[in-house]
Amino acid sequence: MTEWHDLIPVSDLAPGELLESHWRGSDLLLYRSSSGECRAITGYCPHMGNYMPNGLPPNQPLSTLIENDELRCPYHGWRFNDQGQCSHIPPSQSVPSAVRKGRQIARVWPLREQMGMIQIRDETNSARA
Repeated sequence: MTEWHDLIPVSDLAPGELLESHWRGSDLLLYRSSSGECRAITGYCPHMGNYMPNGLPPNQPLSTLIENDELRCPYHGWRFNDQGQCSHIPPSQSVPSAVRKGRQIARVWPLREQMGMIQIRDETNSARA
């Protein structure tokens, strides 16, 4: 049985905006794509384990972590799509085999909008897709 849990009100997340959140011990970054799709991805870059918002200069908005509807790590420029795959690594850096093979390397969580809330799917009680 799939269970969904309220995370934040829909009105709290505008297109192009990014928010920090917590879910079951995980630090999430929530953002809405330019097309309006809500996304949740780990706040930690799988490359070096850095918490991505900490790499922003002071007073820079969290939304600057979004580039072309993907999450961009400010430490080394890696970008992650809505499937948790690394879609870009700067040319001067080596590309791990998992990235070359198109594997998911960043954890993502399924979201939906229901009754004015952004809800997250509880995957501890359901089979993973």
